[in-house]
Amino acid sequence: MRKLISIAIGTAFLASCASTTPSTNVVAVNVELPKNIEWSVVSDRSDNLQYIKEWVPEGENPLSATWLITEQKLTLGSKISAEAFQKQMFSLSRQSCTDVLFNGPQEININGHKTSVGRIMCATQHGKPFGTFTDQRVVVDGTSAYVVTSELRMPASQKAGVLAFGKDQLDKMKQFMELQGVSSKLVRESVNVQVQ
Repeated sequence: MRKLISIAIGTAFLASCASTTPSTNVVAVNVELPKNIEWSVVSDRSDNLQYIKEWVPEGENPLSATWLITEQKLTLGSKISAEAFQKQMFSLSRQSCTDVLFNGPQEININGHKTSVGRIMCATQHGKPFGTFTDQRVVVDGTSAYVVTSELRMPASQKAGVLAFGKDQLDKMKQFMELQGVSSKLVRESVNVQVQ
């Protein structure tokens, strides 16, 4: 997903913002991590205009973690709506996955700011031994985009959205199915948008 976001920045100038300007500005977003899991920060980098923070469950490696949560601020080349940005992410995901399926985007208005939520389901990531269900929230203000992703990793499959757990992995499959709801709720309800 990191690579997809980088590509999206380069192509963002192709779209334009069709919404009216709200009376407030977004100054920050932050995600409230699920409290029933201990989290480790595995990335925390920033410059004056952009940042990225990433968390995985305590004791897991970010390259093979079962769950990766990312919060980013990106600087865009020009204005774009949150929904258009997310549609670009959907389109770009085809380059990193053997097969993809999407839910959304769905627009959610916060204090006059149109935000977008959606899910990208990837059968198998190219060069990786897993597929993903990635829930995403996008908030755009001017040429700043805030993106929160919650990526659940699962056994690779032939078809996006199809769970490929073995017969001896029923407990893992049930756990994954429960986490899908938690992940979706996270991007919908636990992303705090701060405005001024």
